[in-house]
Amino acid sequence: MDAEDRARMALQAPAAAKENICSNAAGAGIYLQNSSAALKKMRSLFVRLINPIPITDPVEISSDELSLARELAFKHKVFPLVYSRIQSRQNFFYPARVVDEFLGQNRNLYLKGVALSAKMEGLEKEVSSLLASEGIPSVVIRGNAIAEELYGDPNSRTSSDIDILIKISDALHADQLLSDAGFHRNDSIPLKFWFYRIHHAVYHCPRTDNLIEIHWNFGIPSFFRLSSEEIWEGVITADSSRLRLSPEMSMLMLLIHHHMHSFRELKILADIIWSFHKYEDNIDWDSFYRKLSKAGLIKTALITISQIRSVWDEDIHDLKGLDLLYHKLQKNHRAGHILKSFFEMDLNKEYRFQHARDTLMARFALDGLSTIIRSYSKMLFPSPEVIKELYENKASWSLPMNYLKFIRWRVKSWRNTHTSEV
Repeated sequence: MDAEDRARMALQAPAAAKENICSNAAGAGIYLQNSSAALKKMRSLFVRLINPIPITDPVEISSDELSLARELAFKHKVFPLVYSRIQSRQNFFYPARVVDEFLGQNRNLYLKGVALSAKMEGLEKEVSSLLASEGIPSVVIRGNAIAEELYGDPNSRTSSDIDILIKISDALHADQLLSDAGFHRNDSIPLKFWFYRIHHAVYHCPRTDNLIEIHWNFGIPSFFRLSSEEIWEGVITADSSRLRLSPEMSMLMLLIHHHMHSFRELKILADIIWSFHKYEDNIDWDSFYRKLSKAGLIKTALITISQIRSVWDEDIHDLKGLDLLYHKLQKNHRAGHILKSFFEMDLNKEYRFQHARDTLMARFALDGLSTIIRSYSKMLFPSPEVIKELYENKASWSLPMNYLKFIRWRVKSWRNTHTSEV
């Protein structure tokens, strides 16, 4: 089923039913009077539904369990995956009346996500074709691409934006190309400045009101030892000449993405555990361990796998690659009890993106003391090349004054951020 078919199916949903479901989407919370054992059983259904291990035995479920699973799914932005899993394995759940009722009540909300997914897929193809017309290779690295690759269903995951990877050497050309095509970059700062500071530029499509992130890296360049050129060594050709990330590079991307979101998003953690399941027999885990070390992702991997073991517990015993990698990491490295404890995933919490305390602690999850120190120093004292690109002044004599301008700008930005969080 292509994007147009999925959009057409979604738009055929009864409007009244859609309005009724959407008005209750977030919910006001479920107040259960059950015992802690019963509550744990209800929560375990949600965890099992986002687990990649296939459900092959009959599972008795109640309306309360499904209601809690729905609430947690919305809280952690994995509702499409939960609905898709119940729908595809509904013959294993009983009583059938409870399952049918849940699927019927939430069908139109799910189809709303299908329509969004189809819309995003159409824009992905448009941008990719635009880049290809000028000889710029590109790879869609998240959203529908992950859903299709990992979950086998493009409708099982939604994203708020479109993420496309290009080579850093093509970034300036792509910027001009997108601008000429009517896409608007979200800032007016010289693009070369961002090459040293972050990993992407954000563009707005006024026609569809979507955001497109054009990536030249997976994360902040000074955090990890993985260049744009090294990333493209891990790009392979899939069916119909479509480019995609190799299994190893896809795993590295997701781990860096998890770090960039301060280890707080269950949706990304689900992507990672599904990757372990999908690539179980495709990755040489000893070789992958060496790639983690080279890229500076040892502590990130340890924290991430610790979260997986905490959330899914005994449900991950079939993931041999994950188990092998974890024991190898544990044997040779230590992430620190404080970091593991701080980033423990609590399913009852709804974490706020880019919370100052979380981003601060995430820097301590970088490999090596020198990398941690450098990550802080570069916040106020980037390299001279960065300052020259930002202020578009190549003269060395202007550096002291421009450094002062930069520091004032950063301090003002932090004050505004801190005020908004208080």
